[in-house]
Amino acid sequence: MVDDKGKNMKCLTFFLMLPETVKNRSKKSSKKGNSSSSTSKLPPVCYEIITLKTKKKKKMAADIFPRKKPANTNTTAVQQYQQNLNNNNTIPAPNWQGLYPTIRERNAVMFNNDLMADVHFVVGPPGGTQRLPGHKYVLAVGSSVFHAMFYGELAEDKDEIRIPDVEPAAFLAMLKYIYCDEIDLAADTVLATLYAAKKYIVPHLARACVNFLETSLSAKNACVLLSQSCLFEEPDLTQRCWEVIDAQAELALKSEGFCDIDFQTLESILRRETLNAKEIVVFEAALNWAEVECQRQDLPISIENKRKVLGKALYLIRIPTMALDDFANGAAQSGVLTLNETNDIFLWYTAAKKPELEFVSNARKGLVPQRCHRFQSCAYRSNQWRYRESNVISSLMIFCEEI
Repeated sequence: MVDDKGKNMKCLTFFLMLPETVKNRSKKSSKKGNSSSSTSKLPPVCYEIITLKTKKKKKMAADIFPRKKPANTNTTAVQQYQQNLNNNNTIPAPNWQGLYPTIRERNAVMFNNDLMADVHFVVGPPGGTQRLPGHKYVLAVGSSVFHAMFYGELAEDKDEIRIPDVEPAAFLAMLKYIYCDEIDLAADTVLATLYAAKKYIVPHLARACVNFLETSLSAKNACVLLSQSCLFEEPDLTQRCWEVIDAQAELALKSEGFCDIDFQTLESILRRETLNAKEIVVFEAALNWAEVECQRQDLPISIENKRKVLGKALYLIRIPTMALDDFANGAAQSGVLTLNETNDIFLWYTAAKKPELEFVSNARKGLVPQRCHRFQSCAYRSNQWRYRESNVISSLMIFCEEI
């Protein structure tokens, strides 16, 4: 149906028989009897049309009021709001609530704002702290950890809370998600933001951080992300890191990020059976890691200290599987191996009766080769090979998916 304004209306139409008409009809039919029932016509029945409008779907404030810039008269107030996001200033403009039609936008005004703040956080390590305002109700709604902190049975009534293990930029990114429902990630702070999201149990932000890391994964940062994914217990990200490291092992081992991994991650990489790299590259990467580890432990950089920080991980390097030239010109002259170890490895290469070694002597298997069958079927007729083009395209698509 269409109303008087020309707008469409959803309606339901019912036809109701009037009670008086029904009553008169029944009386007349009973008086005439059986003789007149076949020849007489019943009086016309009157119907009343009743139209019932269906209920329209309720609209939220965001649907009713489209997001647009406020009028020119309120330009100063909007500029003050933007300044508040950056400089943590209180909004002095009156009736700022009327500038934003949705609760999401009004809630975003409270982000990093001292206005009505009932708690403050001192975030960052000593010497690099930043004092940030917060609102207990908003934080408790966004995080179960904050809810227990402010409204739980063991809640402490503190006006200032110190958080030395979270970077200020990462904590601000988490607050922005809680207050504004916006995810703002950067390559240099995404790991710290992931740590904050894990600590305060904000799962959707943590998932966004993992997705960001997966999309930016490369051979240069695969080793670092492998270490962090194991720390944060993200198995999907861990698997993706292993795939990149296996396929581009030499690039990953020569990257600067390899020297930043922890000892457990170093051992897991050196044990990797599918590592697709020459063993001399693995040996040199381990020595580079040992040099940086000496600096982290405030030890003088020397051959003895390098072997000390490597510990038993040195024997995970499969030195006996190196080419003889690589061993003679590289590992044998590095000074890391003892004289007895060097002699035993030379005998391993040359002697018929090989000595027992502490090093792993089996070569790594490397990646399993992926075979692409170009022709699913073929026929040889009159000196010609015949095949279908669709078979070639499907085979190439399967090969690309496997890569």
